[in-house]
Amino acid sequence: MSPEQFKPDQFKNDLKRVLSLIRTGQRYLEDGKVVELSALETKIADLCEQARTMAPDQRDEIAPLLAALTDELGQFETKMQQEYSDIQRQLRGISSTTQATNAYAQAARTK
Repeated sequence: MSPEQFKPDQFKNDLKRVLSLIRTGQRYLEDGKVVELSALETKIADLCEQARTMAPDQRDEIAPLLAALTDELGQFETKMQQEYSDIQRQLRGISSTTQATNAYAQAARTK
């Protein structure tokens, strides 16, 4: 996209859609659902490419919007890391329980 083709309203609408996808992903995480990140990644890459092709004054106009996107992504990343840590703790607990159960079963068989 050349700078002459820049459409601020379209860019803002695209950005709002991406922010909505991020918020939906955050809700999915909170509900324990799977979050598909490939579509989000593609849309963010498209926005970044559009921003790279803009004239400096156009970039100045959208800078606050991109800052908001960065903030939302940071929050999303934090929530994903917390969820990952929670899952790891749960899996360790399951593993410990399984080990204990197997040990008790083995002890019972040897008596």
